[in-house]
Amino acid sequence: MSKQGIDKATASAEETVNGTEERRGELHALSAEIVDLFYTQTFSPTISTPSDVCAAFSEMLLRHWDLCCIIIYLRDGDGSLTQSAIHTHEHFDQARALEVGALLASTVESGGRELQVWLDESESAAAAEGADEYRRALEKAGLYAGVAVPIHARGTLVGALVAVTAYPERLRAALNGIRFISAPIVIAVGNARRAAALRQQHERIEHLIEELQQRTHDLEEANRELQRVARYRSLFLARMSHELRTPLTSILGFTEILLDHEDLSDTQRRFCEKIQSSGMQLQSSLNQLVDLSRLEAGQTELFLHEFSLRQALHESCMAVARLAQKQDVKVDCHYGENIGTIVSDEGKLRQVLYNFLAHAIGRSPAGATIAVTVDSLAPLRYQISIEDHGEKLHDMSRVFEPVDIDAPSEQATSMNELGLVIARRLIDAIGGTVELESVAGGGLKVRIALPARPTKG
Repeated sequence: MSKQGIDKATASAEETVNGTEERRGELHALSAEIVDLFYTQTFSPTISTPSDVCAAFSEMLLRHWDLCCIIIYLRDGDGSLTQSAIHTHEHFDQARALEVGALLASTVESGGRELQVWLDESESAAAAEGADEYRRALEKAGLYAGVAVPIHARGTLVGALVAVTAYPERLRAALNGIRFISAPIVIAVGNARRAAALRQQHERIEHLIEELQQRTHDLEEANRELQRVARYRSLFLARMSHELRTPLTSILGFTEILLDHEDLSDTQRRFCEKIQSSGMQLQSSLNQLVDLSRLEAGQTELFLHEFSLRQALHESCMAVARLAQKQDVKVDCHYGENIGTIVSDEGKLRQVLYNFLAHAIGRSPAGATIAVTVDSLAPLRYQISIEDHGEKLHDMSRVFEPVDIDAPSEQATSMNELGLVIARRLIDAIGGTVELESVAGGGLKVRIALPARPTKG
């Protein structure tokens, strides 16, 4: 080989080496920019959506090789490739570039292979079939080269990167860089989508927290209003108790004097007895309202001492004897064996028994008998049963529900029913339980279970 030939070969080799080194330097710089982009994406909200990612990579290619147009396509929800970002020179016809890009991307989507179209070469690297169509599209847009690189993830086509330009030599120089960034695009888009999902979840959590705080505030306001209403109701009942008890006591006192010490005609005596009966009923109703108010306010104090359960039950039955006589109802008490003493609040237990007995008498027809029994369930537990023969209750679950005194109706709650509400609260206070049972053929059986000694709690 001549010296001149050797010099040319050496120069060509040096040029190849220099070109290789230059390409390595470009890819190295591109790699550094990709790492910076990942870092920015992780710690900064500026690149937070798939569109932001595509735009960042497009700008990266434009900076390195001054290409006319970069278009990135990604698969959408229905599985087709959709444009995610486009970056062009400011004086470039973007609409025409999109037509060419859509054509090249559709070819990559259907074939899954890289597509190159060069108008400065006699034969394009594109497949022979359809090559003329690509050339006409480039010529129409005033372009001379186009490349569509498929983006794969786990062996599946997930996108395409399209570059078109009026300067083929720039696109040839950028070809390796375009191929190089295809995989990082998929990673960055995945990161952006996960970050977006986390942001949405965080926003939902913040919204739920705000809603919870608002509801907590509303509940606090409602609770304060309830406390205010409860205070006013307690004050009203206290005032009502004082204002009504004083004249009521006078009415009952003078009625008793008239009945015991005055010579009254039969009609006058009947009227006085009616006044006395109505006054005593009003006094009982007033006492029940005040008792219920105190129970609802939690102002229940227990006065525990040991007393005879048999005697307490006997005296309770005697206390309702006059009411039973008036209703022409008989109260029959039976005492089981081993009925001893009990440690409880005797006053509250007597009130419980009186209220249940009065309710049973009020339900029973004339001539009926109310059976009252007390038995020992266990060494430290007793059961008191009260069985009447009144009408069958269709919904026993509502017997102990608080009544609406302020909403009278045709089926208004009687004082006996209000007494059941009070009795249930008192039973809970002294540690007992109560159950209701329908009796075959009509009637109601009340079972009251009581501890012989106070329970811990």
